[in-house]
Order: sequence, then C-alpha cells, then structure tokens
Amino acid sequence: MTLSNEASSLAKALADAVTGPVLQPEDSGFTEELASFQLALRHQPDVVVGARDASDVRTVLRLAGEHGVPVTVHNTGHGMRHAADGGVLLALRRLNGVHVDPAARTARVQGGATWRDVMEAAAPHGLIPPSGSMGSVGAVGYTLSGGISLLARSDGWASDLVRSFTVVTEVGVEREVGPDDAGLFAGLRGSGPVDGLVVTGMTIGLLPEGALQGGGLTFDIGTTGTDGDPAVLHAFREWTTAGLPDELTSTLRVMSFPDLDYLPPKLRGRRIARIAVALRGTKEEADGLVAPLRGIARPIEDSLAPMRFADYARVHAEPDNPGPYIGENLLVDSLDPTALESLARLTGPTMVIMNIRHLGGALARPPAVPDTVVGRDARYLLAAVAPVDPCVSVSHPAAAWEQSNPGWALEPFAAAAVGASPGFTVGPRTRS
Repeated sequence: MTLSNEASSLAKALADAVTGPVLQPEDSGFTEELASFQLALRHQPDVVVGARDASDVRTVLRLAGEHGVPVTVHNTGHGMRHAADGGVLLALRRLNGVHVDPAARTARVQGGATWRDVMEAAAPHGLIPPSGSMGSVGAVGYTLSGGISLLARSDGWASDLVRSFTVVTEVGVEREVGPDDAGLFAGLRGSGPVDGLVVTGMTIGLLPEGALQGGGLTFDIGTTGTDGDPAVLHAFREWTTAGLPDELTSTLRVMSFPDLDYLPPKLRGRRIARIAVALRGTKEEADGLVAPLRGIARPIEDSLAPMRFADYARVHAEPDNPGPYIGENLLVDSLDPTALESLARLTGPTMVIMNIRHLGGALARPPAVPDTVVGRDARYLLAAVAPVDPCVSVSHPAAAWEQSNPGWALEPFAAAAVGASPGFTVGPRTRS
C-alpha cells in the first residue's frame, strides 16, 4: 500500500509525538492491532495508533485534524458496522484501567476496558457492574447505546448509572461531560457514539451482588427443516405477560442446528428453544417462578442454579469467540402468537438465531437525568443474528448485507414495532 502524502506525513508526526505504537501496513504487528470480534469486516487504515493513555488520544486527534486525515476509533469490535478505509485507526484496548470506589459504589472505567475488566475490579468489594451477557464487550461502547444488562429488569439501563464521561474533541481538547451539560450528556447516554468525540473514560455506578440465580432451560422443539412445536414459545409469551417480578430477567433464543458431526448429538439436526434466566433472589424463588416453563415439556438441559456474578456466561451460554455476523433488531410492545409460530419453522434465505429479550421493569422507568435511550416503552427486544461469508463481506460489505441480512425473520413482528435499538444493529453495511 502506498500512503498519501498527508498520511505519510501524519505517520511520521505521530511516531514522534505519542507513546503508543504507530504502525503502517508493512510493519510487524499492524494486522494484530486490527484484531476484532467482528470478522465480517476488516479495517484497512493507512496508520494504526495503539493509544497508551488519554494524552495519546488527544495528540492523535489534534494531529489528524491538522493533516486533514480521518480517524476511526476501535476497541473490541463487537458492534462494528463499518470498516475504516484509509486514515488513522485509533486503537483503545490499552486504555483498560478500572478504579473502584467502594464507598461511593462507582467505577472509573477507561475507554478501552471490557466489562470483564470492570467485573474483576468490582468483585473484591461485593459489587457488580451493569454488564451484559459477554465479558469481552467494551464497557464504554455498550453504555453509549443504553446497555441492557444481565439483570436489566432489576437494575435498569447501564446508561442510567453513568455519572460522567471524559471525552476528547476532534481538535484534541479533553473535557468532562456530566448532568450540567444536559444536551451532550443525554446524547452520550443511549444513541451511540457522538460524531467528533472520543470517549476516553466514564464514571459509572456499581450495584451490590446479593443472591443470584442464573442459567437456562433448553427445549428440543423439532427437526431442522420441519415445522417445530411452538408450545414453548407460546409458554414464554404467556409467562412474561403474567406479572413476573422485576427481579427476573429472561431471554428466549430460537435456533436451528445443521446435522453435522462436530455438534453434540442432542443438537445435531434439531431446532432448539432456550430460555435464559437471571434472578435477584433465592433458589426457592427461582424454582417457583420457572415452574410453569418446566411444566410445558421436559428440558434437554436445565442449568438454572445459584451463581456468582462471575459465572454470568452460563446464563446466555453464548460462544465468546470472534465470528462474522450481521444483526438486526426490533423493539415491540407485544408478541403476536402467529408471529411466534413462525419462529418454530424458522427457515429462510439465511441461517438465523433469534433472541427475544423480555424488557419492562426498571428498563421502563423514566431516567433521573434526561437521555436518548430507545426502548423504555417496549415490552420486548427481538434481535436476529445471521452468519455472513467474510470473503464477501470484507470486500463488498453492502453485497454481504443484501445476501445475509436476517431482517426477514423480524418481518412477522413488524406490526408491533415501536423502534429499534442502536446497540443490536451490527455487522457490514457499507465502507466508510
């Protein structure tokens, strides 16, 4: 790759001014610095800077602005929608420090920290963060889109717990943003990243761990390629509309597995429904609450049991390894029974995994400080995820979106839609 005069000049200026690595395509470590959870897209910048501290971030933005070169910010890449095409990639993963104030029950979280980093810092104090189902997700990026946590109906949106953000402007000026800066503070809490700003840290509230129950009930609902039995799906709808306590948060996942040798025998060629459950409460309370589900059919797996928050991964049982995927979503105010039955025969142009998150509870409460969260008026979040061929998506993201977009699986629910969540729309769209 031949760099433009502007990019070449900027690379030299950055190498002289920052403490982190400054890498060009021919340099050792360049590809590793681009590592991402999302494999359907691949950044192709002219220069990568691995920021070591906030001073590096300020310097990168100031010098890039002076040279007229665009900057793309990258951390874990879970929610990546667009790949950088030229310019500077600013990698934040080294800014992963977390400082917990146990008396104030807050954590000061740097912009590159993951939720696993925050969990490990909070655990010795008997505190937990409002993190989701995967510890490898970047804490700040997740929170900018609202953040639906593992205990969301009990604990609310992650963004509700933010006390302040530290941001760097596109000219390299650092400032603290809190409730006194109402418009910008609202924009940073719910609608995703704000153009022209890089968030280098946030102070966020932590919560007491307490007694927790977590796990999942997995049901075989039929053979892949045939119409499955929708009884479990209808039971989930009836269960979540029967006045469950706010302390209980649940998600229904429906997926079809191919008949392949590497899969466990109980999943090969089967259509599966799994109900993930997380409860602030006792085992006796959990058993009583899920009794209606256990009575519908015999689960092929039942992992609901007392847990520490550190065991969070067993609730959703998601593979925490990188992959190429596209995700679309709908926020709805009800689950149409006929639309639910479509999931029992989920067959379309692409393989789809459908997740239905039960919202409400604390997620429906008005914020103490105005924000831009989308979904307080929704009862459910439907997120459809489909694998994509990375050979197509890396070179032609728009074509990959056309081929693998899982939005067709959401269409039966569209009549009840009240919006979409920015945090669950992921994967290739266009190159920018």
